[in-house]
Formats: sequence, C-alpha cells, structure tokens
Amino acid sequence: MNARYSLRKAAGIYWLLDMQQDGKNYIEPIALNESGARIWELASQGLEVSAIAELLAKQYGIGAEMVKEDILQFLEGLEAAGVSIGDK
Repeated sequence: MNARYSLRKAAGIYWLLDMQQDGKNYIEPIALNESGARIWELASQGLEVSAIAELLAKQYGIGAEMVKEDILQFLEGLEAAGVSIGDK
C-alpha cells in the first residue's frame, strides 16, 4: 500500500492527494477518472502492470495488450507529475 498518497472521491471525481506535504510548496491534487483510480488502487496493492491489464481487459471486454499500453501511459503521466506508485 502507498502511504504517501491517498485516493479520495469528491464531487464525482477521484483525487490523488499527497499526504506528506510540508506546507511550504503546495502540491495540487491530481484528478483521476474511474479507470485511473482503479489502476492506482491495483498498482498500489503491488499488482504488476500485466496483472492489472488482465483484470481490466476481462472487466471491459477488450484486449490485454491495448490495456497494458494505456496503463503504462497512465503511469508515465503520473511520474511526469512527480508521482510514483512506490512513494512512501
């Protein structure tokens, strides 16, 4: 589980909040859609990208390889914003 970030839902939007801010440099919450929130939840539980892709592919009835590419892009976007699943 990722202790640094907390996923919350408010006003119909999922928000990824940095819970270890020192107050000096405010880090804005990151808005996630439902799929992004699900990916975050599964990845922060320690599931590998391929396992997440298989789960979501079955859930949505689409190919796992396409889902895997989308997951990798999502995670790269988070990293570009300074967020890593492994942050503690």
